[in-house]
Amino acid sequence: MPETARVITTDEEIDAAFEQARIYEKFDRRVSSVSYSNSSDMILLRLDHGVAYSIPRRLLQGLSDADPNVLSNIEILGNGTGLYWPGLDVAHSVSWLLAGVYGSAKW
Repeated sequence: MPETARVITTDEEIDAAFEQARIYEKFDRRVSSVSYSNSSDMILLRLDHGVAYSIPRRLLQGLSDADPNVLSNIEILGNGTGLYWPGLDVAHSVSWLLAGVYGSAKW
């Protein structure tokens, strides 16, 4: 039987990784509120630093053909890092949306 691979990480390496995460965390944008506007057919994001961002629903994978009545039920995940539509079982990463990635390459 092949030997199981082991990764050994020191406490110092773990502490350094946490410190790096804390340094860059201030640059991560998070959603503080989100809604769907039926009149403009847009997903409206309000970010933690006050900027509003809107994305046409037709551009988002899993939402383009969805019933507009289901689109208003949006959950904010991970302290503002993700969005989830439970009625559609569709989720999107906020950082990817802000980078202009609205679905998978296959989509």
